[in-house]
Amino acid sequence: MLNPGDLVALTEALVPDLAAGAGRVDREGVERATLDRLAGAGLYGIQGPRSAGGSEASGATYRRVAELLAGADGNTWLVWFQHHPVVRMLAGSENTDLQRWLPDLCAGRARAGVAFSHLRSATPTITARANGAGWRLSGRQPWCTGWGLIDLLLVGAVTEDDQVMLALVPAAAGGGMQPTAALSLAAMNGTRTVAVELDGLAVAPTDVVLLAPRPEWAAGDAMRAANVQPSAVGIALAALDALRSRAPEQAVLLGAALADLRERAYDLADQPPTPEDTAERLSLTAQLLRLGVEITSTLVVSLGGAAMTMSEPAQRWAREATFHLVFAQTAGLRSAVLAATTSPAAGAGLAR
Repeated sequence: MLNPGDLVALTEALVPDLAAGAGRVDREGVERATLDRLAGAGLYGIQGPRSAGGSEASGATYRRVAELLAGADGNTWLVWFQHHPVVRMLAGSENTDLQRWLPDLCAGRARAGVAFSHLRSATPTITARANGAGWRLSGRQPWCTGWGLIDLLLVGAVTEDDQVMLALVPAAAGGGMQPTAALSLAAMNGTRTVAVELDGLAVAPTDVVLLAPRPEWAAGDAMRAANVQPSAVGIALAALDALRSRAPEQAVLLGAALADLRERAYDLADQPPTPEDTAERLSLTAQLLRLGVEITSTLVVSLGGAAMTMSEPAQRWAREATFHLVFAQTAGLRSAVLAATTSPAAGAGLAR
């Protein structure tokens, strides 16, 4: 168990090596040895309960660690990121038997991923049918990051009576689960992201992390997803640091806008979400996402043609900033980003 200062300092110590290898990782894939280093630094237990060896770090500590990792190596950040929703959900699950996994998850001896983004669609693509002894899951989850690097998978499905089910299953082919080949992605291509086909995957009651009415789950998910991902801020901060030597005047203006939005968004993120403040959270997130694209694009412009070489981080940051426009996207967030893009304040007005 590490204190917050240790976690941030250990992450800062990892940043130079992560940044130096980020271009290769983007082309060739995240390496298990790198994830082992994150585990050794205590970063897999950052949000885990102390009783299981986690740090129960504050939101501010988690955000700073995520910013540093994403700015240094977005692909490694994304594989690492998928682990934490599983830790949080297991820690809060009524199925306390599943909490036996928490010590290994917090230590990074076991690593987890998620496969439930389809639940945010109007027509979820995985269904769960009761069979007397539990459920059988069938359908296709279009995104599953870290395949081959994770041991456990949190799968989402919708039951016949319109409940959301989240179940913890082994991340392995066979027994009704089959991954596709790795997807070819414009950004985060090194994350070993696949689609997963389920055909009668057995889920026992002891595997179930959550079972809740779908409208209730969707409302809570929409409120949680309204907050900005600190990774998007981390990419903008890394690009802004590079911009200071290329276009200092623009860096000052964009940096002031980023600092203001970051402070306001993080202050709100530290408050319990409510339906009343969701619109404000979405607005701040949309502005930050757009500003990230503006900062990375400005860096590309300042570098000229050199920005298009694969060895130059600017093009990777620009692609990753665009990725965040659709990452963990809900209908509310899509609408907020579109509204921000078409508003009179769009463009350079953010940097006033």
